[in-house]
Order: sequence, then structure tokens, then C-alpha cells
Amino acid sequence: MLLEHIAPLLDKSPFFKELNRLEPGTQIHNLNQSARALLAAYYWQESQKSVILVSQDDIIAEELWEDLIALVGRNNAFYLPDYETLPYEERSPHYSIRATRLNSLIKSLDEKPAIYSLSIRSFMRLMPSKELLSKNVFTLKKGDSFEPDKLITKLFNMGYDVEYQATTVYQCAKRGGIVDLFSPANEDPVRLEFWGDEISSIRAYSAATQRSISGEINEILVVPAREIALDDIDSGSVIIAKVRDHGFFEGIENYFSLLTDQLCSFADYFPASERILLFSNYNYIKEEMLSVYEQTVNQYQKELKTEIKGKIPEPDRIVLDEAAFSRIRRQSRSYFLSQSEFIFPERKNSLRAPFTPQPPFEADIPLLSESIIASENDHILLFDNNSQAKRMREIIDKAAEYSPHIGVIHQGFTITDVGLSIWTDHEIFNRYKRRKYSSRFAPGETIIDYDDLKPGDYVVHVDHGVGVFEGLKIIKLDGQDVECLIIRYANEDRVYVPTFQLSLVTKYVAEEGVAPTLNRIGSVKWQNTKKRVAQQIELIAADLVRLYAERSARPGISHKPDTGWQRDMEESFIYEDTPDQARASAEIKQNMERPSPMERLLCGDVGFGKTEVAIRAAFKAVNSGYQAAILAPTTLLAEQHYRVFKERLAQYPVHIAMLSRFRSKEMLKKDIADIKSGRVDIAIGTHRLLSKDISFPRLGLLVVDEEHRFGVRHKDRLRKLQSNVDTLYMSATPIPRTLNMALTKLKEISLMQTSPKERLPIRTIITPRDMQVIKDAIQRETDRGGQVFFVHNRVQTIDTIANELMREMPDISFAVGHAQMPEKALETVMKAFVNKEFQVLISTTIIENGIDIPNANTILIDRADNFGLAQLYQMRGRVGRSNRRAYAYLLIPKGTTAVARKRLEALTQYDYLGAGFQVALRDLELRGAGTILGTKQSGIIQAIGFNYYNRMLKRAIEAAESGEAFDIEHEDDPTMRRNIRSEIDLYFPEGYIDDDEERLRSYRRLAELSDLPEIADFEMELEDRFGALPENARWLMMYFKVDILAKQHELKTCTVKNNNLILEYYPDKMPPKEKILKLSSKISEPLSFDASRGLRVIVQLDKDLEPIYQFERTIEILSAI
Repeated sequence: MLLEHIAPLLDKSPFFKELNRLEPGTQIHNLNQSARALLAAYYWQESQKSVILVSQDDIIAEELWEDLIALVGRNNAFYLPDYETLPYEERSPHYSIRATRLNSLIKSLDEKPAIYSLSIRSFMRLMPSKELLSKNVFTLKKGDSFEPDKLITKLFNMGYDVEYQATTVYQCAKRGGIVDLFSPANEDPVRLEFWGDEISSIRAYSAATQRSISGEINEILVVPAREIALDDIDSGSVIIAKVRDHGFFEGIENYFSLLTDQLCSFADYFPASERILLFSNYNYIKEEMLSVYEQTVNQYQKELKTEIKGKIPEPDRIVLDEAAFSRIRRQSRSYFLSQSEFIFPERKNSLRAPFTPQPPFEADIPLLSESIIASENDHILLFDNNSQAKRMREIIDKAAEYSPHIGVIHQGFTITDVGLSIWTDHEIFNRYKRRKYSSRFAPGETIIDYDDLKPGDYVVHVDHGVGVFEGLKIIKLDGQDVECLIIRYANEDRVYVPTFQLSLVTKYVAEEGVAPTLNRIGSVKWQNTKKRVAQQIELIAADLVRLYAERSARPGISHKPDTGWQRDMEESFIYEDTPDQARASAEIKQNMERPSPMERLLCGDVGFGKTEVAIRAAFKAVNSGYQAAILAPTTLLAEQHYRVFKERLAQYPVHIAMLSRFRSKEMLKKDIADIKSGRVDIAIGTHRLLSKDISFPRLGLLVVDEEHRFGVRHKDRLRKLQSNVDTLYMSATPIPRTLNMALTKLKEISLMQTSPKERLPIRTIITPRDMQVIKDAIQRETDRGGQVFFVHNRVQTIDTIANELMREMPDISFAVGHAQMPEKALETVMKAFVNKEFQVLISTTIIENGIDIPNANTILIDRADNFGLAQLYQMRGRVGRSNRRAYAYLLIPKGTTAVARKRLEALTQYDYLGAGFQVALRDLELRGAGTILGTKQSGIIQAIGFNYYNRMLKRAIEAAESGEAFDIEHEDDPTMRRNIRSEIDLYFPEGYIDDDEERLRSYRRLAELSDLPEIADFEMELEDRFGALPENARWLMMYFKVDILAKQHELKTCTVKNNNLILEYYPDKMPPKEKILKLSSKISEPLSFDASRGLRVIVQLDKDLEPIYQFERTIEILSAI
């Protein structure tokens, strides 16, 4: 912790000694933002009181919190975010905001002083008292008695959502004698196992896999999910009926004063004598405070027109008014911190701090060395990680003495009265300071299963064709109880498919707005369709295999293994790699080291780190002596890539050039010459890179970002450029044709489906175009210090829209940007938006790619019905690129068609992170599957569905690779399928897995397992999640074990019935004589053979064996041979 490191020097500072003697009300100026965090930390350490640091907005408050973590550690610094809702709005804050707030509020319950960073909006909020909150914080210990149902009820009253499984904070679940709950007081969700009413076991589990991840835990802390519990609401409340009907209704936080009389501000959580208030830029804070109160009063007047007066709280019962705010400030020991000196009535004295800002070194390491050597100051250089610190030691002058420290603040400074310089690595290299510390209540999410079936979904059965899935049902089948899928066909006929035959069923995915025709049971039409499709697929497969062979035979470039520089550069990444990011990077680098040309698709959602993976690949090419070209579809995206590549590789001798229309003719001329001569290592640009006047003497890697944005002419030029060059395609939503190629192995694919931990899903709202909705959305974002994109894709009317918004919201700053503007004017607008010089950017779709502005977290898309799904997804991805909740409003006119609405609703379905790959799959369904190798395939796919088409294509390719004919009739012949016959029931009891979707998912997973260890692992998972396996579930496991062994032995039929085990082989796959002899030697039971039809081996099992033990013996016999 930095404060601990510098404390001895601060003790010698006359200025810091003076701080403890200052009269409350003193203004301390000449402090940059991080210096204000240092003063807050110092006051906390010296006074042993809690310090409340108040800022103008949540953006600044969060940045100060990050600085405080670097100074005093995460256990001593807390952040209290605002709700991010408007006064009286019927919307509650996202669970991650609630969790972060409650984590800070719970901390304030103990006696240990801490530092709290918050905005003036958060400071003004009135909330239930400390006493009410503390009633709902409790511990659960192993051995405690607590009836499971009563625990779930208590959690529900505290605001937890009761779900089938707990995956996010503030969820709980009960399955039999197991209760899962995710309290933010714990790093991971926890699983409580009960024996009756006694807690017999407590263990943590993974939210992603739902499996236990550690040993036993003795006790856990449970904290509330809301700032008030349902049990604490006054029974006489005027809105008690609404609470009884709806529980925690949306926007309940605005109605606390109607639910309880026990209200207070956050400052009131601490006795006046035990708190210190610090105001960062008080002039701005007071201005914002008056604005918040005025906004609340205005909204109250509007609400009175539609609500009864007593049923909405008055403004001063939602937020502090000016008098209440002043009273709290006067009762506290308060100071005003700022950069400039301000004159305002509340200040009593003024003190100039002996601080100077960090010099702008602009990555000039010799200048940094000279500055350190020439100065007599003590120098501390701050780094994000050890790798950055190590690299600085390598490149800086050996005579420059400094102390490295891991942990970075936003702005460096020098304290002149003690000669202490604290400088940051990111400012030395002029890099953007990335957010490192964030709420841990937004864990990285992984992609959900696109093939999950719901009643009403169309499906394809390989024998019967297209039908409708209606649900699950247990029926008698040959004397056994078996759970089956019910599939409805034409003429209301139904087929019952045993769940152990799930591999015969795929979800139907085809074209938008066209419902498939249901097949008739027993009709030859389906068989004819399959035969026709198989013939066409066989031709395609042959073409694919030929192309793949040609590509593999081409001589490529074999890049060198990773160098020390490569490892150092990768380790210097300030974020922790997601597992998918690390895997994708490794796959790409392994490909690059092979002698054949790489052609790989990197599919990762916006903000998931694709650019970092591309940087690593490009750096590898440069380290191997080759050039890399990075091709982007827009100037803005190229500019962004250029900036990020320059930042990441600033410490290495890599020459990076950028070619776009924003560059002057002189700069372009020089860069083109340097590319031709080989002086440029990495060239980044738009299609300008594909011009005939540009040639690369030693091109080793081509990275194509958003390939689908390039036209046919550009792609033809690309093909010539990449004949033997490693090529990496990057996309969040690859077009269907590209996706088809990836799925069928023409291109190899790397999927990045796990989000960085701090990212939150984007809340997507489809709404009719309404000026009040637009104004509220803009106001909500600007209130929290953020910025807004407003997309209007008609240049002819964009100025009219801008003028209308300016008239409606005169206090908000707007600017317009579109591709028909002069280049310099557009560049000026974009840079001003990046620098937060205005609040709302009204633009065309030029922002679709490449704008990375973490402060912009609301986007409104006008006439969203006119855009394709992938395009909407890309535009939505411009927001939500930080750890803040983001909003996307899809504005549509009244009367929008059902087809367009369906497309938009698909986007709300995929609002979780990592959905880009899913959106591309959904695009296949909505827009048809496009073409493969230029051959129209949509008719084929319409006939059999994309999933079955893809499965068939995969099998056809395997046949073509082995030189065999693709015979679909033989492949799908029901008489040739392996058959396991038994007399045991086969299903998961509904009381064991009572959610139909989860049960079906478990059947699907079971059907996909390929060996006995996998089944044993799955059994352990089931016991962990649902409790001990009931008898029926154990039988089901046995069945699949026998099925796997039968497959390994190439058996046609395995019958376990009437105390007999009968093993039947395919006539054309007879076992060798040695195997039969081995079988005879391993079996102690009576044994006979029947060779009249192929070969049948009959084992007479002990007549006293129960069916379950007959199965156990069968497994022993099959395992032995």
C-alpha cells in the first residue's frame, strides 16, 4: 500500500503536519485529483475516524476510490455509487450497484474507521437507518438449525431473487435439501447442505459451472439485497397494498419515506464526532446539489398530475435539501479540496498545498532519466504490474535512481516541501489509465447454450423431419418408465423420443419470418428431402476438402517461438487475461509457428479483448522479422487501433504507421515509402492499405477486423495479398457465410465467450420513439457524469434532429458527426467527445465500429427497425465498455412490423455478455444462412434446418477426407443404430431436477459424454448440485455407461433382461478370435454363442441379481474385455 510506503516522508512535511491543526472549513488548493485522495488517506490514518470524500459525480468518485485502494488497500476504501435512476422513476438500480452500495453500508456497521468515496447525488440520498439495516445481517454456521424453507423466505424478504440456480449476487435457490445463495459478503456463491433442519455442510461453488470449488467453510455472513427488508415496512404504509402485491417493485428506492419513518443520509451512519467530510471541488458540488434538488422538485410537480399527493414522497423525503445538507456539513469536521482556489461563503481559510503535477514525458525515456538524475528528490515510479516495472528498469538510464511500486493512481505529482516525486507509468508513456479496481459483483459471464429447447421450438428428427417440441413426458416403453420428448407433426401426430436418443434431435434454425412446414409421419417426402440435400452437401464437402488441402499444401511462414520480449509484453497487460483470451492467444501463436498459412477466425464480443490478442500476434510477427498489416473497415476504428497499438508497444522499438483519410498527404507519402522499404513493422489502416501503390516486402501477418464490412473488390485484393500469409479475421458478429466456414472447419475458429470480470450486460430497451423517453435517457446518463450516443442515420435530417434536442434540453451540450463532414471537422468532433468536451454525440452509423469511450454508457438508436441484427449489436457495443451499467434504447415508430420486432427482441434476448457468436447464429435463423463458396444454400437449409445441415456437412467432410462415399441412408438407417435393451426405468425424477429446461440440458449433456470417467465426473456434479442420486438417476447413469462400452466394442445390441446379458455384433464388424477367447476367460457365468445371424454372445447372469446389479455386472464384463 502506497501510503504505508511514503508515510515516513509525509511525517517530515510541514504541510502535512499543518493539516491536523487546520480549522474546519479551510480550503486546501493546488491539489490534482489523486493528491486529494492522498489527503483523504492521510486524514483517515492520522485521525482514526471515518472519512467521507464527496465528489461532483460518480465518475470522479469512482476514480478517487481506485486511487484510495492503491493508497490504503481495498479493505479500507469503499465506494457508495448513486442509484443511477431519476427521481420518482419506476426503475431500480442494477444488482451490481446495490451490491456495491450495501457492501459499503455493511462496512459502516463495524467500529473500524474507513474511507468512503461518493458523489453528491449519493450523499444527498435518504435511506433506511443504520439500525434497520443491521437487523438483516447475520451469520450461518455449520451445525446451525434453520429450516430450509424458512431460510428461503427470510432471504426473499431481504430482497433476494428465488431462482432455480443462483448465478449472480442476490440470488438464492432451493433444491431438495440444498440451498444455494450468493451474498456479496462472500467471494463466491455458497451451497448449504441440510440434514433435516441442521446445516451439515457449507461450501463455495462456481457461479459459471455450478460445481463446488473448495473445501468446507465453517460460517458465512449473509447481508441483505435491499436497503430495507419487507418485514421492516410499516404495516400502516399508504403503499402497503402495492408492496404486498408486487414485493420489491421497480423504483421502490424512491419510496423509502412511505415505507418507514427511520430515514437518514449516509453521513448519519456515523456520529458527527467520528466523521470527517472532504469536498472535492466544492463549487461544482454545490451547483450539482442545487440542480439535483431542483430536478427532484420539478419531477414531483409532474408526478402530482397523475398521482394522489399522499402516495408519492415529497422531495425533501427523497434527498437532502440545502438546509439539511448545510446542517450536516456544519456539524462535521469539513474541508474543501481543489486544484484552483475558489471564493465561496462556506470557506473560512485557504491553504496552498506544496504540490506540482507530473511532467509530460511523452514516452521520452532519456528525458525521464535526465529528470531523475538532475533532481535531488526521492522518486517513486508506480506500475500496474511487475512486468512493466522490469521493462522500465531495462530501458531507463542505470544512473537514474527510483523506487518501483506496484499499484497505480490516476495522476502523479511531486510534494515539494519534502522532495518526493510520485510518478505513474501510464503518464510517462502517455497511456490512458485503465480502470483496474472494480466491483467484484459483476463476474464474467459465459455464453448460454443456443440449442436449449423450449416448448414451441421447431426441431428436426433425423427419421421423421421437422416438428414442434411440446415438452417432456414419462411414458411406458417396453415395460420401462422412460422420459421422452414430445414432438408434434402434421395432422396432430406425435412422436415420443426417449431422452437417451437426444442425439437424433436438433433445434431447427433457418430463415426469418418463414415458419417451416411440418412433416407427416411415415411420408417419403422427408427421406427424399434428406437424399436430395445429402447429394448437394457431398459436392460441397468435396470442394471444401480440396480447398483445405490446397491451403495446407501452400508454403507459409513459420514464425519463431515466443521471445523474452514477447513474454514481457504479454505480462505487462494490466488486466488479468480471461481464460478464453489466454486460450485464443495461445491457439493463434501456435498456428503462426506452423509452416502452413494460418486462416483463423477470432470471434469475441465487443470489449472482450480481441485487440489485445491481435497485438500479441502482430508483435510475434515483428519479433520473427516480419511485417504485420491491420485492416479496419472505418477510419475511426483504424485510429483507435493505432492509438492502442502505440500505447501497448511504446516500450519496444516497433515502428507503427497509420494510413487513413485523417492523415496529411506528406505523412501518407512518408509512411507508404517506409512500408515499401520495410522500415514500418506494423501498418494499420482502412482499405487504403489494399491500394496498388502499397507493397510489403516481408508481410507475415494480416489481421482483418470486421471482414463483413469490406466489399467484393476489397476482398479480391485481400485474397491476392494473403496467398501465403497468416491471416486472422476478427469479429464480434461474423456474417453467416464466415460463420459457416468456421463451423465447418474451412477456417479455424477461436471463441472468446467470457467477459472481463467488471463488465455488466447492457440493458436493452425497445420503445416507441417518444421525446420524454429520449430526454429521460439522456438526463439519467449525464446526471452520473456520463456521455451519450444518439444515432440517426440520415444525413439529410440529422441537423433537424440535433436542433430539436438542443431546444428540448438547453442545459445539455450536443455535437453532430457524420461521414459527409470535412475530414478535419469530423476528427475535431470525435476528439472533443473523447475528451469529454460535450455530453451527447448525434451521429450516423460511423460510430458502429471503433469508438472506445468508456465514459459513454447510453446509446439511443433512432429507427432501430431499419438496421440488421449484427449492425444493431455492433452499435450497442459502443457502450458498456467500462465497469458501469450501460443502456441501449432502440427507438421504433408505431406500427413496426412483427418481423422487425422479432429481430429487435432477439437483441434483448442476447443482452448477456459474450453473445456475439449467438447473435451470428441467430442471424442465420433470421436472415437465412447465406452462401458457402458462392453457392446458394438457403433453400437446403430451409428444408432441414441449419443445425442438421451443419451436422450432415461435418459427416460428409469426414467421409470425403477418408475417401469414402457419403451415404445418408446408411448413416441414418434406424436398423443400424446401437440399441441397449433393459428392464430398468430411465429418467431423472422430477423431484430431483424439477426444472424441465435443466433436466433436458442434463439429458443432453449425458448423451454427449464419451467415456466412463466423464460419466463419473457428471455423477459427482449432480450430487454436488442436487444432492444424492435417487435410484432412477443411478439406473440412468448405468444405462449410459453400458452404452459407451457397447460403442467402444462396436456392439449392435446389448440386452440386459431376465437375468441374461446378450451381446450382439454387427455382421460386418465381427470381433477377432482373440477377443472372443479373452471374453470367455473373463466370464465365470455360463456362456453360449449364436452365430446364426452375425454373432450373439449370451451370458447367463445369477438369477438372484436385481436389475441394477445385473447392469453393474454387465459393466464389469464389458470393462474387462
